[in-house]
Amino acid sequence: MPERPRVMERPWGRYREYARNEPCTVWIVEMEPGEAGSLQSHEHFDELWIMLDDGGVVQVGDEVLRPRAYDEILIRRGTKHRLSNESGTEPLRMLEVVYGEVRDEDKVRYEDKYGRA
Repeated sequence: MPERPRVMERPWGRYREYARNEPCTVWIVEMEPGEAGSLQSHEHFDELWIMLDDGGVVQVGDEVLRPRAYDEILIRRGTKHRLSNESGTEPLRMLEVVYGEVRDEDKVRYEDKYGRA
């Protein structure tokens, strides 16, 4: 996978290119206050998470991050990861760009508060 995002400088400023002529899936995740996703990994795709709000906690491997709005987190395939919303008051939004083939059976859950692991 090419380095993401690619920053393109122009005389007027710059733009950030997330995908060009490549298969990808894009969605916005909205997580309710106090909720958390599974600690999981995937073998067939990489993920780029672009935080749209403050208040999230992201685990990538053994590292725990507290990203701010507009922070970008690249998660390589095979890496354990999880998103949590510890804000307690507002939904947390995150734009996710997935590079590779998305398959539901590709997800490996290690921990899950909803009993899906």
